[in-house]
Amino acid sequence: MGSDFENILKPLVVGDLELKNRVVMASLTRNRDNIPRENLHVPYYAERAGTGLIISEAALICPQGVEWTFMPGIYSEEHVDGWKKVTQAVHERGGLIFCQLHHVGRVAHPGTRVQRESGEPVPGPSAIAARGGKFRNVPGAPGYVTPTPIEDPKKIIELYGRASRLAKEAGFDGVEIHNANGYLPMQFLESHSNLRQDGWGGSLENRMKFSLACLAKMHEHFPWNRIGVKIAPCGGYNDMGELDADGKPSVEASKATYGGFCTELEKLGLAYVQVMRWWASYDLMIDGKPRGVRWDPIAYLRPILKNTLLFGNTAFSPSEADEWIENGLMDGVVIGRPLLYNPDYVEKLQAGQADSLYEEQPGDEHWW
Repeated sequence: MGSDFENILKPLVVGDLELKNRVVMASLTRNRDNIPRENLHVPYYAERAGTGLIISEAALICPQGVEWTFMPGIYSEEHVDGWKKVTQAVHERGGLIFCQLHHVGRVAHPGTRVQRESGEPVPGPSAIAARGGKFRNVPGAPGYVTPTPIEDPKKIIELYGRASRLAKEAGFDGVEIHNANGYLPMQFLESHSNLRQDGWGGSLENRMKFSLACLAKMHEHFPWNRIGVKIAPCGGYNDMGELDADGKPSVEASKATYGGFCTELEKLGLAYVQVMRWWASYDLMIDGKPRGVRWDPIAYLRPILKNTLLFGNTAFSPSEADEWIENGLMDGVVIGRPLLYNPDYVEKLQAGQADSLYEEQPGDEHWW
């Protein structure tokens, strides 16, 4: 075992599971097919089973007109059959895998084939369009549209329950709600994207209600200690990040929202909460200004998540992650693109060969 990374390589107990190390594979959208394929998805996940935990690429809980063409789903028996081959291959190599449940909400587009065929409007908590996005899979690469306010959020909440049931049938060890990056649960949570006047908007208690109700539905099929939550308190991507009364990105407003949300999550006995920190690549420029809120959510939320494991996400090097784990700021690290380039990421750390890890080069941003 590489002595430089003794903390990141330690086992970790997550509920009733034991992770063989503290490296968690991030949910990396690959655009390969809506139905997981034996020749593409199975080897991709299996060769990364050396990580302590794999989080699947975001799996749609219903057909949606997303900007990422060919995203996989988890809303039919055909999806179950495809994912079964993936989970079996991961388990055969001694790995663990959670399914990330995904609904994009207002950042779908009516011009995409899937959205047209569904006959459904683009949904959102309120009629407020996101800024900054482009749909390369739609002629003219248009931006986001103004969504149609969701009349009854309970109908979508039920979809999270169905997706969890199907994920269990497919052999996943747990599920995670994608509550980050400007997607539907985050749209309900943040005050600038949720201006509802009913019981789903207004106060923080009401804005948290959608995410917590989705988690409750997921809990009907998995115990709390097999459920994770992903959050991105710094926003930026997809026009997110809490604002002050003058419409400027606000650290204090972000702390209030995510501190309150994590206080509620702490009560549930979750497997973990993964927290994305600020990253320049996710902090889009809108109207000539950075959209995100630059602060350290991991350090702030760590004392709130006293009994809940905290996984740090976003651009951690092995040495930095090892130091943060040693200092108690987080319990594990979520690694993204480096695991695309290095399927044997953990094995190289164990062998003391961190210097041989391939690092991102100019042009690699087109990894999908």
